Amino acid sequence: MYQYLTGKLIEKSPSAIVLEVQGVGYALHIPVSTFEALPSVGTPVKVLAHLVIREDAHSLYGFFTEEERDFFRLLLGVSGIGPKMAMVVMSGIPLNELKQAIVEGALPVLTAISGIGKKTAERMIVELKEKIVVEERRTAGSIFSKSATEARVHEDSLRALVELGYRRQNAKEAVERAIGENPDKKYSVEELIRVSLKFV
Repeated sequence: MYQYLTGKLIEKSPSAIVLEVQGVGYALHIPVSTFEALPSVGTPVKVLAHLVIREDAHSLYGFFTEEERDFFRLLLGVSGIGPKMAMVVMSGIPLNELKQAIVEGALPVLTAISGIGKKTAERMIVELKEKIVVEERRTAGSIFSKSATEARVHEDSLRALVELGYRRQNAKEAVERAIGENPDKKYSVEELIRVSLKFV
């Protein structure tokens, strides 16, 4: 099983990339969040991988963060959701907002994602809600206390820190410490990045 691939980014689009590793080009399907986090074409990059084996094809799916890959694997456990649909779901809205919608049972948010009907959305809520709550508590996540706007600010700040070269886990801890210093403050992305930089 593939854990990750490290090589030169040859091609990229919002739904797929080609990564050259020791002279071999690997095609990987990706969600939009991974596309947005990738460096420019021609740059070395490490991509986390998940291999899906079918009778007619072996397909690789790539992710920039462990959180993305873990959630993709959760989605594959939902009845009626295959890897292609999981990519559609993850590309529909930011991951934090998606998790929050599932935990809160927000059907209108989920059914607004292209290709997601009411029955699929209901299955996602029933089958994933408790798993997400447990995982977020385990990793000290705080998405449940945020509005959608706050969640977007926190996610954008985290992504910016990663793009600056900081490891995602370190960046996440820095953002959480920054928020913890002044939990009632409504940060802009720029303000939250500036405060978070003190903790990385």
